[in-house]
Amino acid sequence: MKKIVLKIAAVGICLGLALVMIRQAFHIDQDAFMRVYWIAAPVIVAGAALASAFYYVSYQKKMRRITALLDEGKAEEYIAEMEKMLETAKGQNLRNILKLNLAAGYIDEKRYDAAVNILEGLAGKYLAGSLEEAVRRLNLCMCYFYDAQYETAMELYNGSREIFGQYRDDEIYGGNIAAVEIFAEIINGRYKHAGQLLEMARKSWTDTRPQKVFQELDSFMAERKMSDSAGYVKCMDETEF
Repeated sequence: MKKIVLKIAAVGICLGLALVMIRQAFHIDQDAFMRVYWIAAPVIVAGAALASAFYYVSYQKKMRRITALLDEGKAEEYIAEMEKMLETAKGQNLRNILKLNLAAGYIDEKRYDAAVNILEGLAGKYLAGSLEEAVRRLNLCMCYFYDAQYETAMELYNGSREIFGQYRDDEIYGGNIAAVEIFAEIINGRYKHAGQLLEMARKSWTDTRPQKVFQELDSFMAERKMSDSAGYVKCMDETEF
């Protein structure tokens, strides 16, 4: 929204300069010129604002329609549609949002390297504390966890806990925030607390996609527990010798 306002202000400034040049070039009386200016300027600026708003709204509608593909398990189609939108989208802010959405498709396809490249490339593009920055960090954190880059994941998670906390109860992103918190507890070996968080998350976010993530976390925790148990037994065997 801030960028849209700045663009509209820029249009107003450019319009004013252009009209001044026209007045000087054609030697138009200043009083007559100003009467026309105060009528024309608001109309042109309002038109520019409406055109810009319509452009963004049209892309938002497309994004909502395409997002349904992820819920239907059609990640490949989702990625293809997002890439098409990126080919025609104008404006850096809009393109950044589309890239953020494209990364979500790559995560669903388990193409973590592709998602990480996008998400790391978007660093510094959003305001600190904004929802977009929270989503970028959240998805990047999930990629690191899924790709077994646990040290990097924990570093990002620990540095993002404050911003994640702002959206913990969010209807859309709260489930994923719960997931990274559970991931972190599992990596730290706090299985009891991870299990408690997992049980609460399953009751709070009941849609298919978060439930699938929670099932993956349950399996991951079981594997880590088994690995820890095997390492403990091996250690005991070696001690006996």
